[in-house]
Amino acid sequence: MTATDPGPSTDRGGAQAPRRAGRYPIAVLAKALDLLDALEAHEPLTLTELSARAGVNKTTALRVLANLEERGYVEREVATGRYRLGYRLLQLGARKSRGLDLRTVARPILQRLQAEFDETVNLAVPDRDGIVYIDIFESARGLRMAATIGQRDDYHSSSLGKAIMAWWPASILEDFVRRHPLAPKTRRTVVEPEALASELARVRERGYAVDDEENELGARCVGAPVFDHRGSVVGAISLAGPASRLTPDRMAGLGSSVASASRHVSALMGFDGAGPSPSLNPAVATTKGG
Repeated sequence: MTATDPGPSTDRGGAQAPRRAGRYPIAVLAKALDLLDALEAHEPLTLTELSARAGVNKTTALRVLANLEERGYVEREVATGRYRLGYRLLQLGARKSRGLDLRTVARPILQRLQAEFDETVNLAVPDRDGIVYIDIFESARGLRMAATIGQRDDYHSSSLGKAIMAWWPASILEDFVRRHPLAPKTRRTVVEPEALASELARVRERGYAVDDEENELGARCVGAPVFDHRGSVVGAISLAGPASRLTPDRMAGLGSSVASASRHVSALMGFDGAGPSPSLNPAVATTKGG
């Protein structure tokens, strides 16, 4: 028999009982989480109600809520002063769900692609300042290119990143480049905004992106976007290997195979292929400052 978690207990007045501290307790973080839990169960709430239900004194609650509101984790109704959960939690939940679903759907296709070429195959999703690898199937060869799951990489220098960026609206691309200088990873990295825009236009035309030793000398990659049922880019697939094996004359054929795999995954994600429109990347659009 499997034990179930009944959730946080409450007293008869509805106040949430304090949670047991973990191995590395951080008091202010615990208070923030208690406030979010109280809102999840009872929103919207006034400061007084929220303070009572979470077991956090009003002065501390006000300071914590101000920080959570600044980052979009809670919202405060102007007319009533009541608090409710914010859009940022919805974004995080949607992104987590999207990443897990995409990984499950894509895995068989990634495995077949890796077996066909015996080169490393990657799956990544967009995040605030770059891409995040969520699945990897490594080449069995001694000399191979491989990242690690959870590792981040730059948009502008990787085939995965460029495959995703190619479908951003022009305004989002311009804003991202303005706030994130195109740092040279190697001497071949595209660092001029105009050159990057031209490269992304070529990505849209041929259906795949190329990293020609732009992210790491001695390595080449080809990547293609994955679309969901809304026609939005939710990730990308790439095939990576040493430049000695992924020679320039092979890139078109490899790109075609990777694009075919990405179309297959997109279809399984519900994409009908009816002309994706420029896709807003919410992770980029909501980034504040530099």
